[in-house]
Amino acid sequence: MAEPKEDTECEFTWGRKRGMGGKKRDIQFYSSFTFDGEEYALNDVVFLQNGSGGEPHIGKLIKIWENRDKSRKVKVQWFFRSSEIQKYLEGIVTKENEIFLACGDGKGFANVNPLEAIVGKCNVVCISKDIEKPQSSDEAPADFVFHRSFDVAKLKVVDQIDDKTSETEGIM
Repeated sequence: MAEPKEDTECEFTWGRKRGMGGKKRDIQFYSSFTFDGEEYALNDVVFLQNGSGGEPHIGKLIKIWENRDKSRKVKVQWFFRSSEIQKYLEGIVTKENEIFLACGDGKGFANVNPLEAIVGKCNVVCISKDIEKPQSSDEAPADFVFHRSFDVAKLKVVDQIDDKTSETEGIM
């Protein structure tokens, strides 16, 4: 995994604008950006810096914006590694590189991070047999696979991707 770079070393450009928001309508939303030569867009899955120095976190970009003070932010919906939710997996068999997409209402579903916390893209493939949910057709090998969610309110694994989860700007 690449080490995060200081903002002064990285190229950055905004992509397509989506609209203005906030109480004073002073927040500019975007659908994409280019950071250190890599293009990112809504619904991309990314690695984010882990403040405790462990493995990077994994999240799906669900909002991208620039504040009035020029700070750049992303809202991410989290994925959980098996090791992060181990105590809730009793009796559940997982694949080696399986992760779980956050669902439900509560702490751990999503949060806001500085855009500069992104350290790279993550290739996640949905292996659901549900033909209603899109699956990756990329030829690149998957870093991780998923077909289940982790409900952050009920603290349990859910075998299907629920409608609320898939409404966060489209799944994968």
